[in-house]
Amino acid sequence: MKIQENLPYKDKDLQKGAVKIMILSYIRKHKTYPYELLKVIKAIKPIHGYTIFEPITKNDIYNLTSSLEKDGYIKSKATLKGNRVQKVFTITKRGEKVVRNKDKIFFAMMEGMKKLVKEEFNG
Repeated sequence: MKIQENLPYKDKDLQKGAVKIMILSYIRKHKTYPYELLKVIKAIKPIHGYTIFEPITKNDIYNLTSSLEKDGYIKSKATLKGNRVQKVFTITKRGEKVVRNKDKIFFAMMEGMKKLVKEEFNG
């Protein structure tokens, strides 16, 4: 995943964290599969002219969902669709807790970033 060059930051891990929370929020309401997640994230419109998730790939989605599953936030079930096996994701109780608290998580991240910036530039 790359963040647009014109943005003042380029922290890949922050971007992944945001995408993980978006994935959990979407899976909470929809049993879904990786390709659908990719379409949903790519459909997000720029905010104030900035596209945060550029470009996100199918491999990024597979890696993020794999990580979420490994950490117990989602679970998958293989289903047969035609002659292909498709992984369908659902959220776990642990994932539900993150989604319920996403605003608190986001604001805590922002407070941490503000504190870091203040210490770095005013300290």
